[in-house]
Amino acid sequence: MALVLPREEEVEKIFSRILSSDDCCERLLDTFYDHLDDENRYVDPDSHHFAEVLLNAYKNGDVSALLLELCHRSMFDLLKEAYLIPKRFHGKAGENPILLTDADGKLLADKKNLVSKHEYKKFQEIYHAHDAAPRSKLYLADGYDLVRYYTSDMDIKEKHENKERGILLLYALPDTKKLHLSEAQAYDVIWTTFHKIQQEAYSAIVFYGQETGSRSGKTFDELGVLLPIKQFESKMLRHIGVIDGLVLSCREEMIRTAGADSLDL
Repeated sequence: MALVLPREEEVEKIFSRILSSDDCCERLLDTFYDHLDDENRYVDPDSHHFAEVLLNAYKNGDVSALLLELCHRSMFDLLKEAYLIPKRFHGKAGENPILLTDADGKLLADKKNLVSKHEYKKFQEIYHAHDAAPRSKLYLADGYDLVRYYTSDMDIKEKHENKERGILLLYALPDTKKLHLSEAQAYDVIWTTFHKIQQEAYSAIVFYGQETGSRSGKTFDELGVLLPIKQFESKMLRHIGVIDGLVLSCREEMIRTAGADSLDL
């Protein structure tokens, strides 16, 4: 059996940052043990399946395979749930987050029945009051936790949990794959900005996607920040202004490293 999630091999830099912060270590510990307490603990009903997973995880040295069996979370899933790295952005037509409006702020035809008048009115107020930063857009969107689990055939499936509806700020960033960076290394590049966003708006949900954007034949990375409407309704514009500044500073630093032609502004 191959490694369950090969992309999770390069996490050393991320963990060096986690280990340097008592708060980060505490969040990771709490998240892990929350899944092992009596209320949330998962017990595999198939003992043979459990033994097979355990053996394969041991033979492959694959800690994510073991974690997935013990708590339905891989290594990256635990880091995302503990708000230590961004969630994976799947692109504008992807599964997470799911866009409810287009780039012009209009409800998508197949999503109209899913959005209340109050939610759409609030989004429109913010959309028209905010001057979008260069190479950024605002959307109404639903964000989720994507939880993976084993099937009886040792396949891995995903399901959506913990939906949050909010305003998604989506920014273009230089293409880190062209710099030969893995997903874990890209997370390391934006680590400081990611945590500054959390300090500004703790309940914000941050997404990152490698080469999820495309324009004029060029691909680029995207960073998304979802601000749940029910939590940020009265202070949405102030938070958006601060987050704009944080992401634009990160973008400028990335462009200095990657070169002026890495992102057409």
